[in-house]
Amino acid sequence: MVFEDELISYITFRQNSTDDLLKNIKDLKYMEEYYKIKKYLDDFLENDDSVKRFVVMPGLRGVGKTTILLQLYDYLLNEKNINSKNILYLSMDDIVNYFNTNLLRTVDKFLSSVHKTDKIALKKKIFLFVDESHFDKKWAISGKIIYDNTKNIFLICTGSSAIDLEVNADVARRSFNESIYPSNFKDYLLLKHDITTNNSFSEILENIIYLGEEKYINQGISLEEKIRDHVYSLDNYPNEEFMDFLKNYGFPFSSKLSEEDAYKITFSLITKVIEKDIPSIKAISTAKHPHIWRILIYLALARPGATSNHKIANYLSISSKTVNEILDLLEKTQIIFNVKPYGGAGKLAKKPWNYYFLSSSLKSAINLKLGRYNINNKKCLGILAENYVAASLFKMQQKRFNLMGLFYPPEKGGCDFLLRTKLDDMVPVEVGIGRKTKSQLTRAINKYDSEYGVLISNRYSSIQQHNNIIHIPLLSFGFL
Repeated sequence: MVFEDELISYITFRQNSTDDLLKNIKDLKYMEEYYKIKKYLDDFLENDDSVKRFVVMPGLRGVGKTTILLQLYDYLLNEKNINSKNILYLSMDDIVNYFNTNLLRTVDKFLSSVHKTDKIALKKKIFLFVDESHFDKKWAISGKIIYDNTKNIFLICTGSSAIDLEVNADVARRSFNESIYPSNFKDYLLLKHDITTNNSFSEILENIIYLGEEKYINQGISLEEKIRDHVYSLDNYPNEEFMDFLKNYGFPFSSKLSEEDAYKITFSLITKVIEKDIPSIKAISTAKHPHIWRILIYLALARPGATSNHKIANYLSISSKTVNEILDLLEKTQIIFNVKPYGGAGKLAKKPWNYYFLSSSLKSAINLKLGRYNINNKKCLGILAENYVAASLFKMQQKRFNLMGLFYPPEKGGCDFLLRTKLDDMVPVEVGIGRKTKSQLTRAINKYDSEYGVLISNRYSSIQQHNNIIHIPLLSFGFL
C-alpha cells in the first residue's frame, strides 16, 4: 500500500535525522525530571523487572518536555551506545495529520519493517519516545497494549496536561506519571546563570508550609543561608533578578532571551495552545476562537479575586455555557487552573471560583502585549507574586501532596489561600509585596483554629517564625 510505504519512509527519515534533532539541544541544561527518567532507563537496561517501562509526561506546551525526550535520546545514543535503529522518536501530530493512523499501528509497522518482528516475538530492547501524544485519541490504550505484549519496549509519551484525563485505572497501574511544570526560580538560575542550588530546599519549603514543624523550619533556614551565597554572586540584585524571572522567564525557552523577546515568545506559546492543543482535545467551532482570547484577556487583566462564570458571560456578551466550555478547555491545557471557595457543596455551587495562570509569565505576557499596565509597578508585581504563589501551591498539590486541599476563604477580608492537610487542619496563607500586615492572616488563624499561618512576602530577608506565623521571603519561596 502507498500509505504503508509512506509511513515506513517517515519512520526511516526520523531515524536518519538524529543529528538534526539533537543539535537543537546542544549545551542545554538538564532539568530535574531528566535525571528521574534517566534512572528508569538505566534500570530497564539493567533488566530490572520492577521498573516502570511506560512513562507519561504531561505538561503545558513550552515547559521542556521535548527537550527532555531529546536529551534522553542523546544519552542512549552517545553514552549508552544504543544502536540508533533501536530508538524511535515520533510526533503524533505528524502521524495523525499526515498518515491518519495511531501509535499502535505505527509501532507495529516500525517493528515489522525495521526489525522484522512483532511485539510478542521482540528479543531486543527498543526505546519509543512519543511526543504530542494527545493528538492520538487512542494513545493510552496503545500504550497499555504495548506494555502488556512485551517487556522489551520502554515507552515515553508526552502531551498536553489533558492526557492525564485519558489515563484510566488500567493504564495508571502500568505507567509512571512525571508531570512537567513551568520553571521556578531554581530552574531559572540554572538555565540563565548556570547556578546550581540544593534540590532538597524545594522539598523542605513544602514541608514547612504543609507541616509547619520546627525541624523543617530550621533545615530551611540553614539551606537558605547557603543558597543566598550563590544568589548574591549575581551581578544583578537578587530581588531584582527574581522580579525579572516573575515577569518574563517562567519557561525554559525564554531564559536566554531579552525581556521583550521573552514575553513575545511566551505570547506566541499561548497562541499555539489555542490554535493547536485545544482543537486536539475537543472540536470547537472557529467562531468560538475569539471568545477564547476574550476570556483569557479578561482573566489576565482582572485583579486577584473570585470571578463568576455568569459575570464573565455578561461582560463579554456570550452565553454562560460557552464560558464554562472554554474555561474547562483552558484548564485541561493548564494555561489556567482554578481555586475553589472553602466550604460545603453549597459554597461551591454559589460562590465564584478564582482563576490563576500556571505561570505568572503567561499573565504578564498578555498584559504586556495589550500595554495595559506598568509591569514594574509595585501593585502589578504584587498581583504577579500572588499568581506565582498560587501556581506553586497548585504544583505542590499535584506532584506531592495529593490529599492537600487548595482553597480561598469565602468571607470578605480573608487571607489569600487556605490549605487543608490530610488531617483536616487548615493552614492560612497570605502573599504580599511591600509592608504586608499580618491582620488578615491572624484573623484566618483564629477563624479556622489553625496552629500556624504562612506569610510569603518581601518583608523579611530570611525564613523566620514569630509566634504562630511563619515568614517566608518571596525570593526563597521562588525555589518551591
